[in-house]
Amino acid sequence: MYSDDDANSDASSACSERSFSSRNGIAPQHLRQTEDMAEILNHCASSNWSERKEGLLGLQSLLKTCLCFSRVELKRLCEIFTRMFADPHSKVFSMFLETLVDFITLHREDLQDWLFVLLTQLLKKMGADLLGSVQAKVQQALDVTRDSFPYDQQFNILMRFIVDQTQTPNLKVGPVFMFSCSASIEFITSIQK
Repeated sequence: MYSDDDANSDASSACSERSFSSRNGIAPQHLRQTEDMAEILNHCASSNWSERKEGLLGLQSLLKTCLCFSRVELKRLCEIFTRMFADPHSKVFSMFLETLVDFITLHREDLQDWLFVLLTQLLKKMGADLLGSVQAKVQQALDVTRDSFPYDQQFNILMRFIVDQTQTPNLKVGPVFMFSCSASIEFITSIQK
């Protein structure tokens, strides 16, 4: 009834991932993670605050599995995170800061190009009028940043931030300068060793 060609055709299509998922109703693990990541990124970039929150929850789950992201995913995530520094919803912003700490810890080697944006945005937030709990999360993100990146790069960014005429720091930036001094001292100490 079936020819050998039909049998070979069925065998080859049975080995394909698409056939596997359509026959069994599930996709292979690496395809699900890619699809999950795309969905998570779309949620994080949403204009709806509850979708952004859901995206951050999904991202936290992926970060806990120590999943490494592709270059494209990292670039898009950094762009989304840059926008999230100005998120108007306090719950989303607070969750973003928690996620940011895990993200920096896991992907610090891949974030060298984003360090300027990361550090300057965190420094600006330190000078903003925030709730104490949110301020503590910003400080935690700054601490993780300080411990995760080379001191010379941080020093250069801090000096650029301090002398930048377009930045108008308010009077609450004392912690910013303390962070600057701390990073500067650590940099100088590391040079002397």
